[in-house]
Amino acid sequence: MTISPRHVEIFHAFMSSGSVTQTAAALRTSQPTVSRELKEFERCLGFSLFARNGRSLVPTEAAILLHGEVRRSFIGLDEIERTADAIRANASAHIKVVCMPAYSTTLLPSLCRDFIQTNETIRISISALGNAVTATGVSAQQYDLCMVEADLDFAGWATTSVTAGEQVCIMPHGHPLSHKTVLSPADFEGVDFIYFSAEDMYRRNLDSIFRDNRVTRRLRMEVSTASAVCSLVAQGIGVSIINPISAMHYLNQGMEMRRLSFSVPYIVRLHKNQRASNPHALNAFAETCIEAIVSMKQKLEENLDSNTRTLCAT
Repeated sequence: MTISPRHVEIFHAFMSSGSVTQTAAALRTSQPTVSRELKEFERCLGFSLFARNGRSLVPTEAAILLHGEVRRSFIGLDEIERTADAIRANASAHIKVVCMPAYSTTLLPSLCRDFIQTNETIRISISALGNAVTATGVSAQQYDLCMVEADLDFAGWATTSVTAGEQVCIMPHGHPLSHKTVLSPADFEGVDFIYFSAEDMYRRNLDSIFRDNRVTRRLRMEVSTASAVCSLVAQGIGVSIINPISAMHYLNQGMEMRRLSFSVPYIVRLHKNQRASNPHALNAFAETCIEAIVSMKQKLEENLDSNTRTLCAT
């Protein structure tokens, strides 16, 4: 007996729902049929997928591992269906973007809104992933555009680097450091500080700067995302130094922002897939991203200049 598409379909439905009853209802078949097909699937594979406890089926580690691969296959089928739907709706181009989680909630929403308003036949997918998963997807040509901090190097991908400004210090409203327009390393001595995780490349750079200046910050919390840092700063837990994109997005949510006396340029890297099926749409979207970053940088400088004028006048 060989594995059939029906075996895989029932296995996927059961692993997704965790219930024979729900699987039978979803596939419009009977519960005995589902149970029988799962047993046949196990016989075809030559190993057990489930531990049976009465009428309950508990997936084994082997089942969980196998379902990971099966799920990817079904995601591919779902993508085919979405593409067909888009073609029927006259959406002629699909741009698949992978990015850092921070960009998916700060930079991309507004620029995507503006872009699709003037490009009605283009649809956009955004995947917000960590560096390791992103690199794997880029290597496998799963995306058209990659927006990250890292300077990746993959065959068939072209990179554009855009300076989004300097990293800035964020602090709760009324913090003792808020009376200064520019902060030096010495200003952070003994100050409650919210750190990024140790593997963050900007964290390593900042640690080196403070270490060279023999400044000790007080570690209060350590988190992995800029949005978490901003939320904690807004709660008054401490100050931090973050990228200007996130700082501008969360600025009016209980935080103030100040320049640093030392330079930490923040660079966004756009990696374009030169084998993309819709190069004209991709190039147009990439240009929109660059324009949005440049515009944000200008607003950042205007805000910092306004802070300086206000503080100097008091």
